[in-house]
Amino acid sequence: MNCISDSAMIHNIIHKINYFEGVVTMMSLSDAVNGFSGEVAWNCADRSLFGECQLETGDQVQVVSSYFGNVIIKAKGKRLAITRDAAERIKLA
Repeated sequence: MNCISDSAMIHNIIHKINYFEGVVTMMSLSDAVNGFSGEVAWNCADRSLFGECQLETGDQVQVVSSYFGNVIIKAKGKRLAITRDAAERIKLA
């Protein structure tokens, strides 16, 4: 028979309520502001839009400029201009 003290049980319950391990918060690239740096968590944009500089999961990106969802980012040592429609399909973590 397992005997857990009340304080240990309460600590365990509080831990489960307050901490969500493994939860990743994502946002669309179109919502990012100037200077934001993040990691590509998901890319569902048309791959033909990016030419030789494909954005893959895990790539680091920095928003150089944003205007109504259209963004210019710096990734892999290059700058890319991405329209709002494509930027909405790229999620950052």
